[in-house]
Amino acid sequence: MPPLTLPAGVRWSSLRGAERFLSAVLALQLVIATLAVLGLSGDPEPAPAEAAPTSVHNARVDVHTRAVAVHDLLTARADAVRRHDRSAFLATVDPRATAFRTLQASYVDALADVPLSVWEYDLDAAHEQPHTTALDELRGQWWAPDVTLRYALAGYDTRPTMQEQGLTFVLRHGRWYVGSDSDFGTARRTGRGLWDAGAVQVQTGGSCLVLSHPGHDRLAMQALDECEGAVPRVTKVWGPGWSQKVVVLVPSSLAELSSLVPGAGDLSQIAALATAELVSPGKGYHPVGDRVLINPTAFAQLGRLGRRVVITHEVTHVASRPATGPMVPTWLVEGLADYVGYRDTGVPVMVAAEELRADVRAGLVPTALPADSGFDGSRADLAQNYEMSWLAVRLLASRYGEKQLLTLYRTVGGDPRRGAFDRALRKTTGLTSVGFVAAWRSELRRVLG
Repeated sequence: MPPLTLPAGVRWSSLRGAERFLSAVLALQLVIATLAVLGLSGDPEPAPAEAAPTSVHNARVDVHTRAVAVHDLLTARADAVRRHDRSAFLATVDPRATAFRTLQASYVDALADVPLSVWEYDLDAAHEQPHTTALDELRGQWWAPDVTLRYALAGYDTRPTMQEQGLTFVLRHGRWYVGSDSDFGTARRTGRGLWDAGAVQVQTGGSCLVLSHPGHDRLAMQALDECEGAVPRVTKVWGPGWSQKVVVLVPSSLAELSSLVPGAGDLSQIAALATAELVSPGKGYHPVGDRVLINPTAFAQLGRLGRRVVITHEVTHVASRPATGPMVPTWLVEGLADYVGYRDTGVPVMVAAEELRADVRAGLVPTALPADSGFDGSRADLAQNYEMSWLAVRLLASRYGEKQLLTLYRTVGGDPRRGAFDRALRKTTGLTSVGFVAAWRSELRRVLG
């Protein structure tokens, strides 16, 4: 196996979260440990509007007529995307917003080759942004109700992904148009896709779909190759009870990657991450729209074995996501993904857990498994927390077998009550949490001391 080449400062990563409720964003950045020795728009300023009426003028619009008109506009807009009808799509955009129209033209062009089975908008006319004098002066007669985009990739998404759309609708000569998608900043952000940043090209395999931009063909093909290999490896451990279909996104830059995962913090030191959406909050755990995203700079510097471990780790998140309920501790989520990622690679424990090994040899044996907060990307002990998690899962698998390990994981994931892990651990292994931590600390001394 060729040596791994991981440049200084580059880390592997996963994002268990960026799981976004429709009404509230939940972003949990989860970063994989560094393996230092392994071969590893915003919119331009809108065009000035016509002489602006006041908020009172805006309030005089017949609300039912307005809602029907905007609903019809969104229906036409969605239909134009599905039919790849550029002219019909641009007919929904404010003719006065020249710069925004240019961006929207690029947007619909970029979607031309994307295999869509669903593309539609949901309008919630009962909830809207309040009027302000500043926006009245800028837009004229406008309305900003809640709008959600629902889309699915054909052959890969079994249920549509949902993205909030921060759209502002403007009235021009008796007709409503989309005037902007960024008037409200982070308070009402429009969810971005790869198509927001330019032309999208598509590579497909038996199990994986890779979306990238022109000029990134080599990286896209590497991602496709590793993904195709990862799916059977993950299935061998997790079992066949998942879609065995994976979507990989390859943005062109770190800035674009960050725009696809808002609120995830600094992603500069990660090579890949996994995201999903949560739908029906309060009605159970229903993740949709799983994606593996590549950091093009960091991923390009990994060796073949490094790419294999990274992508297998992320695909494990995709497979296990439906079973990863809110009570599954982060160390178990990340430890399982690392366990599958390293499985059958032959990477020595003392190499893969180099940072933790140094601590243990210095007498700094951890006294507890990492808390969820230990996986914040800014922590100095981040690498050790991932290594501790991996070795904890590795211990469970070696002593009780992979079948019991997965039974434990699924049992915790299916229990929404506090103390779920303690109950599942006792049921599947007979151990208490205290007993397990003691056994794990002993194992750390044995393999790393």
